[in-house]
Amino acid sequence: MLLGLVEPSGGTATVDGRPFRARPRGLRHVGALLDAHDVHGGRSARAHLHALARSNRIPAGRVDEVLAEVGLTASAARRRIGTFSLGMKQRLGIAAALLGSPPVLMFDEPLNGLDPEGVLWVRELFRRLAREGRTVFVSSHLMSEMEHTADELVVIGRGELIAAESLEEFASRGTAPTVTVRSPDAGRLAAVLTAEGAVVTPHDEETLRVRGASAARVGELAHEHRVLLRELTTQSASLETAFMELTADSVEYAAGETR
Repeated sequence: MLLGLVEPSGGTATVDGRPFRARPRGLRHVGALLDAHDVHGGRSARAHLHALARSNRIPAGRVDEVLAEVGLTASAARRRIGTFSLGMKQRLGIAAALLGSPPVLMFDEPLNGLDPEGVLWVRELFRRLAREGRTVFVSSHLMSEMEHTADELVVIGRGELIAAESLEEFASRGTAPTVTVRSPDAGRLAAVLTAEGAVVTPHDEETLRVRGASAARVGELAHEHRVLLRELTTQSASLETAFMELTADSVEYAAGETR
């Protein structure tokens, strides 16, 4: 809808106050990777980018600049796109999005097919683009990766807005943090913490999982009752956990259900 490819059933979708289709040289304003396979397989990577550059009046020199930035070497740039792996097509799609040096960029599942090095590269690329003052939209189901990348989250389930807030605010709405504490006197420590009102779950002979008391308070109580501690850590709720809890009622296809 933002790119004018689908008409909204209501309302409007604009970029910087104007419909994207009203901009004659769109790649100078918005760069997007929606489908890495949506390219002509018979063209080379360089020819594909040259066509985009020419149609948007972008200097031809930008083609080699973005090819170098995404790691497609000279030999890869000359190959037909139909011979590319998914990871290479993703890199080419990112290069196309960067071609016009736009202030707004949109990426749909950009990590598909990338190796670990590529994932780290994309993560740093997005952070760098944001530091430059650009707006970077990333659509992804990889919550563990978004935890390292995103500043703000927009969560949608079955067409309804569930949340629009910072990553920290969203994660904090999930299960409360737990404290892991390990002690050779775990039984006595459990009794002390329970008397304090905490919920204590034994994990093994020496390890307890504690809710309802901060790590600082657990440490204070252990000190007051002269209980030796060997470990004391806080385990915050992950973004993935918060996401699963808050979208449980919005799952359209749940695996393992019997009907």
